[in-house]
Amino acid sequence: MNKLEDPLRTILKTYCHVERHDPSILRRAVGIGEDYPYDLIKVRAQLREVIDLNLISLTEYEELTDEDFDSIEDLHEWLEELYSELL
Repeated sequence: MNKLEDPLRTILKTYCHVERHDPSILRRAVGIGEDYPYDLIKVRAQLREVIDLNLISLTEYEELTDEDFDSIEDLHEWLEELYSELL
């Protein structure tokens, strides 16, 4: 699999780590405009591509977040949840 690009890679590592995940903090970091460190449109597009094209492996996600999923389907389900959180 290809390595994830930033900003999605940084967001997963920083905001989705198993010990630190807090959706409200993530939503404050991702938005539209100068007040946000990460662009919502770009992050959502990257995330959608990762899900639709299966661009992340269980191993890569685990290395970034220490989160362990039993299957790629479980990971994709979680990524869909994350995508929905970023509205």
